[in-house]
Amino acid sequence: MTMQSNVPEWASVMPAGGERHLPIYLLLDTSASMNGAPIQAVQAGLEQFQQETASDPFARDVVRVGVITFNSDVQMIAGGLVPISSFQPPQLVASGVTRIDLAFHRLVESMDRDVMRAVKGGQKGDWKPGVFILTDGYPTDANGHLTDRLWRPARDAVTNRPTGHIKPSSIVAVGCGPNVDDTILKAMSTGMAFRMGTDQASFATLFQYLTQSIVSSVQSGVTIDDPFADMQQFSNLIRIA
Repeated sequence: MTMQSNVPEWASVMPAGGERHLPIYLLLDTSASMNGAPIQAVQAGLEQFQQETASDPFARDVVRVGVITFNSDVQMIAGGLVPISSFQPPQLVASGVTRIDLAFHRLVESMDRDVMRAVKGGQKGDWKPGVFILTDGYPTDANGHLTDRLWRPARDAVTNRPTGHIKPSSIVAVGCGPNVDDTILKAMSTGMAFRMGTDQASFATLFQYLTQSIVSSVQSGVTIDDPFADMQQFSNLIRIA
């Protein structure tokens, strides 16, 4: 009797040494409005995400994670993409305003520096990055004034890149709490956008969904077109039409 292998198809077409990776970027709002229970829940969810994703034998070898936090400033944890197995979630602190435009700029810098491009006639390069955004409010300028003037061109610079430059396979935006704007969330995403509550259980479920969707995409086949595709199946997230 022939036994069916559990090894996904992509494993047989990866370059020698398994160099081909799936970059996952998490853009996390750490502005002052996230202070208290919300930022603590995001902290716990991020730790859960790391542990559960790293525990999958295939995701552990393939997923590279880049966490970008944004408030009045922006920080890329660990300085760039790192293996999910060695990623150490930082201690998150909520303060300042909501400069997501800075996060988009840092994302572009990392994609250009950290994501391996395909070589014509040679190695395939990394899969296109998946970008996940979590925010609880409207984007602002440095003074905390609500504005579209900064984030929209920064987001467009992520998706409307010249030929030959790395750009995401998908951007998923999730808004938490009563102050999110559905129109803004939808405009930030390239497809799916969701809203959710701010209780600890909601955040725990969100990061569980995120892990499950990524792991499912890694195990699905040769191409990883959208690592977040399965998130639309989870009923606890309210999808924005």
